[in-house]
Amino acid sequence: MNDDESPPTRRAWLRAAGATVVAGSLAGCGEFAPDTTTRGTTARSTETTTGATPETATQTETGPNRTTNDLVEAADYGTVVNVAEAGADASGGEAINPILEEHVGDDTLLYFPSGRYRLDEWRATGYRNLGIVGENAALVPPKDVNYWLMWGDLRELLFAGFTIDCRGDNVAPVSHISVSGGTNAVKDVTVRGHRRAPRTAFEIAAADPNADLRFENVSLPDGSTNGHALYVFPDSVGRLTFRDCRIEHWREGLYAAYHSGPLRVLGGYYANNGIEQVRVGGGTNGALVRGVTVRVDNPKQPQHKPNMRGIWAEEGGSVRIRDCDIAITDLTGTYSSGGIVVGRQFGEAVVENTRIRTDADTLAVNVRDPIESMQGQTVPSMGALPKRTRFRARGLRISGTASDGRAVRANGRDDCQFENVCIQHSRGSRDGISVTDAEGCSVSDSTIDVSGEAVVSESATVQTTGLTTEGSC
Repeated sequence: MNDDESPPTRRAWLRAAGATVVAGSLAGCGEFAPDTTTRGTTARSTETTTGATPETATQTETGPNRTTNDLVEAADYGTVVNVAEAGADASGGEAINPILEEHVGDDTLLYFPSGRYRLDEWRATGYRNLGIVGENAALVPPKDVNYWLMWGDLRELLFAGFTIDCRGDNVAPVSHISVSGGTNAVKDVTVRGHRRAPRTAFEIAAADPNADLRFENVSLPDGSTNGHALYVFPDSVGRLTFRDCRIEHWREGLYAAYHSGPLRVLGGYYANNGIEQVRVGGGTNGALVRGVTVRVDNPKQPQHKPNMRGIWAEEGGSVRIRDCDIAITDLTGTYSSGGIVVGRQFGEAVVENTRIRTDADTLAVNVRDPIESMQGQTVPSMGALPKRTRFRARGLRISGTASDGRAVRANGRDDCQFENVCIQHSRGSRDGISVTDAEGCSVSDSTIDVSGEAVVSESATVQTTGLTTEGSC
C-alpha cells in the first residue's frame, strides 16, 4: 500500500464550435486500507493540507469556473456534439431532452457551452464511452419529480462541468448514477439549493467489480432538511473514490457504508451534516479516509440532525483514517457520539497522524464493542463477521475545552494500541483513554495531560510505557 496517486488515464483536447472545453482528466489513486491492492496503478506523489476550510472554486450563475489544464480530446470520442448548435435552448426556456435523445450514443461526447439548459427526466442506460461535459453550464431540473437523471449500466462515463440548479420551489430531484465497468467520473459538479423533500441528491453504484467510479470536486453546499447528499447503493462493489468533495448542512452527508468494494475518501470538506459527515464501509476490501476536514461548528436546524458524528466506520473489514482534521466545537440543540466512531459491525481500524478538537463534551474517538454474531444483523457489505477487530492509533492529537466525560473510549476490543498519542484537556474532570472489557491493550510513548485520569480501565488489561501526564499537544 502507498500514499500516491496514479497519473491521469485520459487527457486530451476537445474543440467544438471553436471553443476549448475544460474537462478535467480522470485520475486514479493507488492507496487503499489494509489488505487491499493497488491493481497495478502507477504512483505519483500528492500532498494534502489539513486544518483549514478549503477555498472552493469561484462560482458563476451557470457553473464552476474551469481552471484545470487537463483537457479531454475529441479523438477520445467518435462523435462530438455541441448541443446548442444542434438546437438545444441555452436560455433555460425549452427542455432539451429531444436533442439529447437524438444524439446520445456510444463513443459520443455531448458538449454544453455556457448557458442554462432545462432538462426533464432523462434515462440513459447501456452506453459506452459517453461524455457529458459543460463549460460554465447550468442544468435546470423540473419541479415535483423524484428521479431526474436515471443513468445505469454505463461504462467510461464522464459527467463534468455543471451546476445543477435546484433553487426553484419543489425542485429536489434524485440523480441515480450506476456504472458497470471502465473508468468513470463525476467531476466539477455543484448542486445548488436547499433540499426539503426527503430525497437524496446522488444515488451511486459501481455495480461491477471491474468498475471504477470517482466523484471529484463535487460540491453540495446548501444543505437539506431531509435526504442524503451522497448515498451509495448496497450493490456497489467496484472501486469508489470521493476526492475533494464538499458537503455542508445536509440531513445526512456522505453515506458509503454499504459499499463493499475498495473505498477511498481523499481530501474534501464535510461540515455540519446530521448522522455522519463521512460514513464508510468497504466490505472485506477496506476503506481509506485521508486528508479529510470535518467540522461540526454550526448545527443549523439541529432538530433534524441527531447525532452529528464525524467519521463513522459503520460496517466493513478495515479502515485507515490518516492525516485528517476533525473539530466538534458546537453541538447546540443536538449531540454527537464522537469525532471518529468505529461501529459494532466494523472490524479493524487504524487512525494515524490525525487531529481532533472537542470543545463540546463528546468523545473524540469512540470504539464500540464488536458484534459476536451475524444473527439479527443487517450488514449489506459483509457476508461474515470481520476477521479482525483491533484498533490502532498512532500520531493522534486530541485537544479542546471539553470538560466532562473522556477523550477516547475503547470497548470490547482486545489488543488495542495507542502509540505516540497526545491528549490535552485541562478543564473539569475529563479522562483521557478509557478501555473496557479488553485484554492485551497498551499505551506507549504518549502524553495525556487531562483534568481527570490519564488511563482508565475496567475489566481490562492496559500496559503503559513512556507515558507522561504533563505536556502540550
